[in-house]
Amino acid sequence: MIYPLLKPVVQVALRWYYRRITTTGLERVPREGPVFLAVNHPNALVDALVIGACLPRQVGFTAKATIFANPLVARFLARAGVVPLRRATDEVKAGSHAATDPTRNAASFDAVAQALARGAAIVIFPEGKSHDDPTLAPLRTGLARMAMHAAQQYGVRGIRIVPMGLLFERKEQPRSRVLVQVGEPVEVDALIAANVQVQTFTDIVSERLRAVTLNFDSAEDAERLQTVGHTMAALLEPTPTLGDDDTSLGTTLAVVRRLDRAHSALRQQQDAALDARATVFEQRVRDFRAQLDTRRLDVHDIGISAHATAGFRFAMRELLLAAVLAPVGLWGRLTHFVPIQLARALALRNVTSRDEPAMNTLLAGLVLVLGAYAVQTAVVGWLAGPWWALAFLLTLVPSASNDLRYGDRTRRARARMRAYFTFRREPELQRALLAEADLLRREAGALERAVLS
Repeated sequence: MIYPLLKPVVQVALRWYYRRITTTGLERVPREGPVFLAVNHPNALVDALVIGACLPRQVGFTAKATIFANPLVARFLARAGVVPLRRATDEVKAGSHAATDPTRNAASFDAVAQALARGAAIVIFPEGKSHDDPTLAPLRTGLARMAMHAAQQYGVRGIRIVPMGLLFERKEQPRSRVLVQVGEPVEVDALIAANVQVQTFTDIVSERLRAVTLNFDSAEDAERLQTVGHTMAALLEPTPTLGDDDTSLGTTLAVVRRLDRAHSALRQQQDAALDARATVFEQRVRDFRAQLDTRRLDVHDIGISAHATAGFRFAMRELLLAAVLAPVGLWGRLTHFVPIQLARALALRNVTSRDEPAMNTLLAGLVLVLGAYAVQTAVVGWLAGPWWALAFLLTLVPSASNDLRYGDRTRRARARMRAYFTFRREPELQRALLAEADLLRREAGALERAVLS
């Protein structure tokens, strides 16, 4: 049916847009049986695509009823297993009195309950909206009511609610990274047996979802803590090879959470001396990053060897890789440049929020890339015959994937070459940067111990 056909297409599209999608705790998602997957909602339609692509089992979705207004779209979504939900906010905008009617979603609740009775996994975004806020929005009660409805009205047993947190490195930026964290499941039967009410039920889910998401008091706190956290996470890790990723999002997330705990504890203590010390530390980190940015140096490269032997080995390795990978990547670039660039240009028109570029690019890219495949393959078939057309078609996806992966590597290689030649010319600069990095590491540990002791 539609889902098995769409999933590999979505997986390829996501791999092309995001450099890496990493999952942790995926074993907490049951392979079978009735499950709600409660997911935060930072990136519009992309959130649903990421969840569907990274899970081994088939999932169904809920979505706001307004996107079902188009009959063709409604038919497609229904065949893909999407259940419409009528949100109170949408009813208010439409001037409907149904906003205060708790039965407005009765048919949808029944459809979800029937799917759970068949052992389905249903994705729901309990915040009820996609947003750029630095913290989880208050959860709506719809998830709790659906779970209780399925258990009490349809007798579905063994329902679990699995919290899933999505962390986007830079959600609007192509070739950035995504982390999917799976939290501790909520056992619905146990809550119903304890006679837990809807709001308490919702609060329990919210607490589990907060454990796998980043939540800050303000956008200013988010910017400050993440800037310091990204820098310190890189300084705490050994220098990565070009084949490795940069400091993993999981490592960065752990450091940011440590900083957030220390920041919260510091505010509660109201210790002027410690507060001043933390302010000085934050400014030193910012000055360190500013110095790196001015010299166009990557924080991950300050510890590389600037010896001639290391440079020669680096050059030989990259030249050999280029001889093998560059021609394949070039083929992928030539066959995909126009549709992908056009998709990106269309996607960035009239953008009003950060959760639109990725979604728009993926949707436009899907149409334009598939259209380009059809046209290019038809031309090859007309010129050279059907077998050459088939061979041409089979090269398209692998060559484009290679172009993107090799492009990531060459960008890192250029940054490392720049650092190498800079440190060859100015060895005292590297010594100063390494000394400052060491001081920042030691001061970070000392501050954490002083604040949390």
